[in-house]
Amino acid sequence: MDSVVESGNPGIAVGRILAPHGVAGFLKAQPLTDFPERCERLTEVVVELKSSRRSLTVEKAALHGRLWLIKFDEIGSREEAAALRGGCILIPPEERVPLPTGYYYYDQLVGLMVYNTGGECLGQLQEIIPGAAHDLYLVQGEGLSPKEFLLPAVKEFILKIDLPGGKIIADPPEGLLEL
Repeated sequence: MDSVVESGNPGIAVGRILAPHGVAGFLKAQPLTDFPERCERLTEVVVELKSSRRSLTVEKAALHGRLWLIKFDEIGSREEAAALRGGCILIPPEERVPLPTGYYYYDQLVGLMVYNTGGECLGQLQEIIPGAAHDLYLVQGEGLSPKEFLLPAVKEFILKIDLPGGKIIADPPEGLLEL
């Protein structure tokens, strides 16, 4: 999934600049997205490096094996490209690849409050831990159950995700909250 970069204005990290490529200002970048083909649709991006941000216009971008080759209009030499090494390529959230109904980006879910079917607040979703069979939601408990717990992210236990309402309705497995 696309990664959210925490700092300043929100931006979605879709790539990380690895190194210059050639002498004309091309860059090699590692995709940080499940949709690497998106590089061909990039037009305007922000590159964040060491807490500074720079808007750049994409002149050319293509897949090159598992990496991207990118040329920015503003970068004309190997030296200028090398100065961007380690930078994150950011896009605005509204430019993400749309997901099918019922699928969400991790950053859309983290921070949502988790409630049981009786309307009691169980806590806040802090982190999503990817798993082989299914993801796990790390929930920081509140109220009578202040400890953290892992909630399996499967339809049997996650009944509803309400992004506009900022909540998840869950029916945790019996005994989970007593662990």
